[in-house]
Amino acid sequence: MLVMGFVSTMIFLVLYGILFPSSDLPVISSVLPIFDGVFDSGIWFFILGAMIGVFAILGTMLTEATSE
Repeated sequence: MLVMGFVSTMIFLVLYGILFPSSDLPVISSVLPIFDGVFDSGIWFFILGAMIGVFAILGTMLTEATSE
């Protein structure tokens, strides 16, 4: 499941690069004006990805430990 998420992310990035070659990836504040000033930096994507990865590992560990 984690591999499918990684592959779909890579496919999305490649398609975005093909469809919009002259623009960078938008940050959250440019997509949702509610978060104006909070998510101006792209570092939030890194932090969000790290949090999702940690919780995915913990969730896998918990489900494997309680499955028996």
